[in-house]
Amino acid sequence: MSKKIHIERMNKVVQHIETNLDADIEIADLANIACYSEFHFHRVFSSYIGESVYAFRKRLLLEKAVHRLLYANDSITDIAFKSGYDNQSSFNKAFKNLYSYTPSQVRQRRVSIQPFTIELRQTMNLTAEIKTIEAINVISAREIGSYPEAAPKAWGRVMKFAYGNRLMNKDVRSIGISHDDPSVTAPEQIRYDACVDIDADLKKPDFKNNDNLEKKTIAAGKYAMFLHKGSYENFPQTYSYIFNEWLPESDFHVSDDKTCFEIYLNRDPRKTKSENLKTEIYIPLS
Repeated sequence: MSKKIHIERMNKVVQHIETNLDADIEIADLANIACYSEFHFHRVFSSYIGESVYAFRKRLLLEKAVHRLLYANDSITDIAFKSGYDNQSSFNKAFKNLYSYTPSQVRQRRVSIQPFTIELRQTMNLTAEIKTIEAINVISAREIGSYPEAAPKAWGRVMKFAYGNRLMNKDVRSIGISHDDPSVTAPEQIRYDACVDIDADLKKPDFKNNDNLEKKTIAAGKYAMFLHKGSYENFPQTYSYIFNEWLPESDFHVSDDKTCFEIYLNRDPRKTKSENLKTEIYIPLS
């Protein structure tokens, strides 16, 4: 088996776990997706991801629990059950082992979650546009690492493919999926997907994968859209404003089963001054 096929199979396993995070996942099903026996699958997965299936899924559920504690109305007991724990005591212990603080401290906001300065708090004035969007089919490249390091690598791969196959035109959108909160997830475990929405071209029979890219779908539904103006380096401040200022004062809740994403509106960000960059940030709503 080639390394390329191996990576493609393991990426499908990771995508299946992420998509079905709140469901019961059988190792046999994952092994079948990867085309390995159950006996070999555990070792192969751990070697590829750096964690066992159990540890990987447990960590993602606990990271999701942080956002539920901050932005959902669920009780801590309900969040414990949704995170795969039979009781709140076990959940509290696992949560504190990972983050060094308790779920109650997070719920009461007695810990610092990605703070931003008073100046930014005073000057930031973002308006949400509530939109219902259709599903977006994309081709994506994933990189693991801090966003400033991972994003350029991912975009290099996906753009090489898109331009090499003459798929880019004025209607194709550049989309980023920032899966993880840097204040919650360790830098070496952050996931970033660089995507282009080439729906029509993906249906062509001559479409061929390249450089371990994936086909995936951004879920349809209701989103709050915010227009971020300026440098991408200021994304953390914008996200912090959305989640810590706008969301608590709104009548909306963040959807658990969809992810945030960004649409980059400038045709070539490399040739655009940072103050002229424009990005639509989409927050999924339940």
